[in-house]
Amino acid sequence: MQALVLCGGQGTRLRSVIGENQKTMTKIGNVPFLVNVVNYLKTYKITNIIFATGYKSSEVKNYFGPKYYFGVEVSYSEEKIALGTGGAIRHALKLMKYENILVLNGDTLFKADLNKLKENFKVLNADMSIACKSMEDKTRYGTINIDFINEKLGGGKQQGIIRSFDEKQSESKNEEDKEKKLYINGGIYIIKKELIMNIPENQKISLEKELIPNWIAEGKTIGAVVCDESFVDIGTPESLNEYKTKQESN
Repeated sequence: MQALVLCGGQGTRLRSVIGENQKTMTKIGNVPFLVNVVNYLKTYKITNIIFATGYKSSEVKNYFGPKYYFGVEVSYSEEKIALGTGGAIRHALKLMKYENILVLNGDTLFKADLNKLKENFKVLNADMSIACKSMEDKTRYGTINIDFINEKLGGGKQQGIIRSFDEKQSESKNEEDKEKKLYINGGIYIIKKELIMNIPENQKISLEKELIPNWIAEGKTIGAVVCDESFVDIGTPESLNEYKTKQESN
């Protein structure tokens, strides 16, 4: 499988910590954070990676090289203007080699079981499948409501289907949902190339806030797996410093 890593964000919330640098290239010890994402993909033998770059794209290119990085074939889909997560995926379409693509955020490290994600995608014949995680504080991430069904094609295993996807979670809504079993978006997706082809070209559009809710409303099959593996997000100064401190102490 080919992977598309989204690493074009400006990281405005991190300016006080990293200055004008590309946030996914923030050094954790002596290694850019993005290297951890690449190494995670390599554990699943994914060695063909597209980097969706934008802001400070040269930092990513200069580090990973023009073609190969330690056995990984790399290519770049560079945005000249910010297109949002959905627009960035559409912009990379020309580099996608297969019918489906794995997409993940470059500023998070969620070591989800990709084999379970692929199984969910295949068993449901889904248009898209998402790796999710249970987390107590959902106000920063939004919430996902999942139905779990028994699926004969999956050997009797339960498979998740997403019924609602709210990336704009509010404090009050979180209070209402306290008793419900809800999940956050882990930022790892398998998406049919056919679905990506229908995203408007050269338009700024959000995968999380616009496309996924619209696809659910249209009746697309959006699968989900819940993974308990560690989840790291370096999107805020607090979370970045927490991760740095943890790594330095190991």
